[in-house]
Amino acid sequence: MTPKHHKQNLTALLLSGTILVHSGSHAQNDEPYKLQNISLEDLLNLTVSSASGIEETLRDAPAAMVIITSANIKQRGYTSLDEIILDLPGFDSTVTNGNGGVITYQRGYRTPLTQRTLMLVNGIVDNHLWYHEATLSKNYPLSNIDRIEVLYGPVGAVYGPNAFLGIINLITLDAKDTHQNDDFFKVNIQTGSYDTQSVDLTAGGNSDHFTYNLSAKYYLSDEAGIDDLSPWGFVSNDLLSNRDIWGPVIYDTALANNCSADGCPHSSNNNDFGSYHDPQREWGILADVSFKDFTLGVITWDMRHGWGPQYPHDRAQPGAEWYRNSEQYYLRHTVDFNEQLQINTLVLSRTSGNGGYWVEAFPGSNALSGPDVVSYLTISDWRTHNKSWLFKQDYEFGYSDTLIISGGIKLEDKELTKAYDACGYYAETFCSSDTPETAGDGVALNTDSTINIQPDTLSKMPDENLANLTDRGAYLQAIWSIDDWRVNAGIRYDRNSLYGSTVNPRASAIYYLSDKSTIKLLYGTAFQEPAPIQLWGGWSGRAANPNLKPEEAKNLELIYMYQQDNWLHDLSLFTARYDNVIKEEAENAGKRSTIGLEYRGKFQFDNFIEGASNITGHLYYTYTKSKSSVSYDHELDLWVGQGIENCHEIAASNTLSYDPCSDMNIDLGDISPHKINASINVPIAESFNVNVKANWVASKRLYLRNALRAKGRKNDEYLTVDANISYRFEPFQIGLKVKNLFDERYYHSGAEAAASGDDFEHRSQGWANSLIPQTRRNFMVTLSMRF
Repeated sequence: MTPKHHKQNLTALLLSGTILVHSGSHAQNDEPYKLQNISLEDLLNLTVSSASGIEETLRDAPAAMVIITSANIKQRGYTSLDEIILDLPGFDSTVTNGNGGVITYQRGYRTPLTQRTLMLVNGIVDNHLWYHEATLSKNYPLSNIDRIEVLYGPVGAVYGPNAFLGIINLITLDAKDTHQNDDFFKVNIQTGSYDTQSVDLTAGGNSDHFTYNLSAKYYLSDEAGIDDLSPWGFVSNDLLSNRDIWGPVIYDTALANNCSADGCPHSSNNNDFGSYHDPQREWGILADVSFKDFTLGVITWDMRHGWGPQYPHDRAQPGAEWYRNSEQYYLRHTVDFNEQLQINTLVLSRTSGNGGYWVEAFPGSNALSGPDVVSYLTISDWRTHNKSWLFKQDYEFGYSDTLIISGGIKLEDKELTKAYDACGYYAETFCSSDTPETAGDGVALNTDSTINIQPDTLSKMPDENLANLTDRGAYLQAIWSIDDWRVNAGIRYDRNSLYGSTVNPRASAIYYLSDKSTIKLLYGTAFQEPAPIQLWGGWSGRAANPNLKPEEAKNLELIYMYQQDNWLHDLSLFTARYDNVIKEEAENAGKRSTIGLEYRGKFQFDNFIEGASNITGHLYYTYTKSKSSVSYDHELDLWVGQGIENCHEIAASNTLSYDPCSDMNIDLGDISPHKINASINVPIAESFNVNVKANWVASKRLYLRNALRAKGRKNDEYLTVDANISYRFEPFQIGLKVKNLFDERYYHSGAEAAASGDDFEHRSQGWANSLIPQTRRNFMVTLSMRF
């Protein structure tokens, strides 16, 4: 689809929203459109559902949690989930400004993707079936969010696989609760830097036993250009337009009829290769219809990105489009079997896909220009298709006033792509449209005059490239409330047809020291399934390993909560151990350990401006120290340490000053030891609000595999400040958000192996930039309407 068609789609959505506004204006309700704050006492007693799988107060929940309310979203000017993640304690994030949104590492556990945090929408898992990735980008509408529950620590005893480091649960508003026998419509229209346009709308209503809820988002942007990023030598139009490197990819004589020159560039979505393009288009829909005890719903989204500065431009053209998508359709039934027993049943069908185009120049020499340059060129089409069926039933039994027993069962069947279906790539890569005669014909040299464009992947995945797995699970949990104590104990059994069975226990004790003071002691475990991309998704550039074992997590934590008149203090001390760690090369490689401290403070003070609402805000501090039993020897170009299978061979083949089979106990890297997140919200008048927030990240060592780690280089500390000003005039509100207010030049750590290095006089050392330049000052204007 061309950019022109993208904007036509956006215009159509805006016109549809306008029609809905006019048609729904008769249903305007009396609820004021204000930035309501929850008091500190109400926040402590806010109902949450992610910690135990049942409703309980934040004070009673056996977990460390941060709650982002709808008021926080409006006040801070959040327009997407990735913006929220950057402001959370306990997360180290890399904004790739390329494919996949933000990659974030919860509680010091560095991974190639955001695979170890469970993503939920109203309690339904929405991690990608093939990546296991929590997709944290612009794909979820925020206009109907009631709250976002962020939970820290493993919760495998309740959720089973992949609740490894924590949970992010988006909880939407239900018109049955907010608009009984009424309808409503609201829309947020956004425009900003980089020709960014977005619409985020919500409609809902209730009539007796019938309720409907719909929220939808469409996002379109050119994204930041090279001049809008901090400088980085491997992010360069000079590299992208270098004919010595890219040859017929950017100057193909077979395309001479398409331009006035003797050769023309290939392109993707009307964006010519040879210059920087990073288009981004995303949309998402959350919708459900309820009648009495039954709810029929859909969770679906699609994201399409360029590659931006994620990979060095002597190896990858960023204008090639890559996509991820997900569709979930479900039926829920909730019934109070009697006064004591509630049964919740979920039946769900799901598909996940990913793929797109990848344009590569694999270096055969270190030269950047001249006759010594060697590049192996491909323009390839990639694809996976995955689906599953799920039956899940949860039970909550109030045995007495002091004892609640809950449990549940899960049955899931999955059909997963094994190897990437990649056509136009190297001969050894699986391609559904290849024949033995055409395999590898898409590979060209930089000195060739033309490159063969091979047929795309077939629309149906061949059976020989599919794997069928089954997951079965059951759990039991008991919660006792006795005097000033609340004790939670649970255990879960899961069995997978590929890697076998696992048992995960959990226990917690909460003691209420007073009405204002609470202490919690928690022990939790979890396991992480190997993702299909690492089990089977290998190609010539990356290994796969069908013998991977699940990772294991054990976490011990002490939490103290104390409420003052103007402050809510929430402090966590934790230690965690992780075994069978899966690193980016698809190997189980030893163990990791993490110790940490997290302070989550919220404040509320009387406003110095007469008649204005309270001044509110938050102050978070995170200390994290993560150690690894394995390390990377950059001279040998090999992993070493306890847990590396061939460490004895490495010892026998090399003269080393250390034992390559010992516990390296070394800093993992990419995890900042200190982080501070803060905000202050100052209402100037009933209709005028100012919010300022800041994030400071201390200097940190880079990941063990990062090419700059060998040089002792660190990622420097940085401080970013964002501001949002909003003004309300019923039924409208307008907001101006400025991100990176002081135009800080800073970098995030590279993703995956981050092996490019920083020798900009030669070809990059490996895939993925070692540092990723971040955007400079930019703006967003939001017009909100509610009817």
